[in-house]
Amino acid sequence: MKRISIRRQLLVLFVPFVFGLWIASAALSFWLVDQISGDAFDKDLINSADSVIGRLRVKDGKVVADLPPAAQAILKHDESDKLYYRVVGIDGRHISGDTVVPSPVSDLEVDIPKVVSGIINGKEVRIAEIKVPVDEGGQVIVQLAETTNIRHFFQNKLLLSIAVPQLLVIVLAMAAVFYGIDRILTPLRTLQKQLAGRSQADFSPLPDSQTPEEVFPLVSAINKLFQKTEEKIKAHQRFIANAAHQLRTPLAGLKTYTSIGPEMTEVAELRSVVTELDRGVDRATRMVSQLLALARTDGRADNSTSHLIDLNFLVSDVVNDLVQQAVMRGVNLTFEAAPTAANVFGEEASLTHLAVNLVENAILYTPAQGRVNVRLLNNGRVKLIVSDTGPGISPEERDNIFERFYRVVGTNGDGSGLGLSIVKEVANAHDAIVTVETGPGGSGTSFVVEFAREIN
Repeated sequence: MKRISIRRQLLVLFVPFVFGLWIASAALSFWLVDQISGDAFDKDLINSADSVIGRLRVKDGKVVADLPPAAQAILKHDESDKLYYRVVGIDGRHISGDTVVPSPVSDLEVDIPKVVSGIINGKEVRIAEIKVPVDEGGQVIVQLAETTNIRHFFQNKLLLSIAVPQLLVIVLAMAAVFYGIDRILTPLRTLQKQLAGRSQADFSPLPDSQTPEEVFPLVSAINKLFQKTEEKIKAHQRFIANAAHQLRTPLAGLKTYTSIGPEMTEVAELRSVVTELDRGVDRATRMVSQLLALARTDGRADNSTSHLIDLNFLVSDVVNDLVQQAVMRGVNLTFEAAPTAANVFGEEASLTHLAVNLVENAILYTPAQGRVNVRLLNNGRVKLIVSDTGPGISPEERDNIFERFYRVVGTNGDGSGLGLSIVKEVANAHDAIVTVETGPGGSGTSFVVEFAREIN
């Protein structure tokens, strides 16, 4: 997969823009130079034509141009360009000068000069044409033509004097762009070096005192990620340590019974050992199952849930599965479904773990002849309520019972200490809130799970 380059994108953005600006500026400069210098040369050409007008004379009723050879030599003397002059009558009759000059335009007004372009002997010329009155009421047209070599030379030289400095400025600007891009990317390279030089166990925050304002959000986000990752790893390390400790106890008990079993000869004693082994295996199995469930819940904690689930059916199935366990412990287990659909967005296996642990925990800590009631409500938001008639939980300990492997002081249940931790993790993953209240009638405990998303 081709990666996006910030440097390349900046260059693609700036380089065509800068060169396009230079080309547009050069074109505008050429147009301005052509207009300004052309006007200046045209005015000089008109002034020269005025010199010819000043030499016009009327002799014997005819208009003649009194231009002696010396005056013509001065007028036409130019090392780069060639000048032509001509005097014609209004009727187009040639009076004096060079016959190669093209005929004048037809819309001339008296004493208002015009400068037009033309061709003489295959070369481009500019022609100044003036209609002037002469003695006895007559009128003539004076034409003065000049080739364009010197004006093109001057225009090109002036254009170069503008374009070359502009090009130099453009080159310097491009150098500044390259340098600027390099400076802009320096903080990112510094950040990359800082991250590349870290060990996998180093989650200390990246320094942000010299970080540019635009890069600061990135550094801040990375530091927050480091903090969350460090907290997660520490939590996993504590979990692994606690799990190892908790598994060691039932395994040590099993080892004890398997060690003394072969030495016993009485059937009753062996039956007692086998019974304890069976209980120990059940505890270890429950512990492993809870650990696996908690690990799966941790893995889904950051995933979005999108399946629509009716808790009436899910919780009903959980209660049916746990009825036998409640009967064996002498606990009356009841279920009250919501009168309408209790729909939530969630992951079915995780929500099943939540319901199982809440109901099983209530059965486990409710004494014989006690009651466990499971209810679902849907008053705009779905609520799952599990109430029991057990010993209850003091307000001081209600914040601690969701810690992993935490046991309420004075309880003798066979729980693993992970059930309520799983409930909390699943609730957090589903945007739900778990609260602990005193049970109905002021005794026992009620766990209330309120889902934040309202589903119609």
